[in-house]
Amino acid sequence: MKINRSTLPIQKDLKIKGTIDFSTYPLDGHHIRQITRCEVVGVLHEFEDVLRCKVNGFAEVIAPCSYTLDDVALKVKFKEEFFFSADENCSKHMDYEAGDIIDLGPYVLALICAAVPHNLVKPGAKLPSSGKGYRVLTEDDFLLERSKKSNPAFAILDELLPADEDDNHL
Repeated sequence: MKINRSTLPIQKDLKIKGTIDFSTYPLDGHHIRQITRCEVVGVLHEFEDVLRCKVNGFAEVIAPCSYTLDDVALKVKFKEEFFFSADENCSKHMDYEAGDIIDLGPYVLALICAAVPHNLVKPGAKLPSSGKGYRVLTEDDFLLERSKKSNPAFAILDELLPADEDDNHL
């Protein structure tokens, strides 16, 4: 969804509505596999050199289950307000966009990614048990095991100090 700032009325709200097709967007670095549908509605307001853009909408997403890596269909809602400026020295609360055309796609994608939980569990999925070459531990078991384990690289340091010496002489 692209906005042409040069065609927007000054000091008036303009309502927008549309869909964004994310089929061509690379999702490799994100924790989602596919965005099957995305509907966006918003209000644009151009004043001076700043464009305020309030957007909200929903998306249908496919993301991996944290336990099984199976696909999980999920609907997410998002809502945000953006401020765009063509001035390079704009406030840190604004997004700098050179030129008149602003693509809302990357901003909406970020909202969708923020709305999808990283620890998504498919209904009925169970945490895998230990298997060949790996173990599944609770956090408490891991911390207990870690506290008992010593690093052999530092074992020589224990031999350098006599056992009957006080630590205060260091």
